Amino acid sequence: MTLRYALLGLLTRKSQTGYELYQTFKQQLIYVWSSTHSQIYKELNLMEKHGLITYQWIYQEGSPNKKQYTISYEGEKKLAEWIVHEQNRPLKMKDQFLIKASSFSVISKSEAIQLLEEVKQREYDVYLQTKKWKEETFPNAPSHKKTGEYITAEFGIRYAKMYVDWCDWAMEVIKQADE
Repeated sequence: MTLRYALLGLLTRKSQTGYELYQTFKQQLIYVWSSTHSQIYKELNLMEKHGLITYQWIYQEGSPNKKQYTISYEGEKKLAEWIVHEQNRPLKMKDQFLIKASSFSVISKSEAIQLLEEVKQREYDVYLQTKKWKEETFPNAPSHKKTGEYITAEFGIRYAKMYVDWCDWAMEVIKQADE
């Protein structure tokens, strides 16, 4: 159900096609939720049936036609109700790499360090990309209407930096560990 509200939130910013929503989701919500292309389209169909969104066909020559989705008044109302009244659940972190890291004892120290270096680089790249997006999107303090995007982008930046710092720390622990 959270996917529904994530999509409604994205549609409060501007009307988007399903593909654009998927791209925006991957770029801006990477640290707070994950979803596949097919899950997004399935949810968009359900949201339309429940009157939470509307769409307009965009006709294209030489390419398939596409739907441009817009949040409805009912969708905004439901989103606001969910934000204010839905109880927040405890964080559920699902990180495949942390599952791997919890079993590093079955691989060599050099293999563990190599994996940590790879993840560190991935997270550093995400850190740089998110920071660049935030700086380009928000050269000045955001308006109230844009604070949600601004504060979640900052969360992504801080999370990626924390992950990079954790990788450095973990590599030091492994290097100093007894065989």
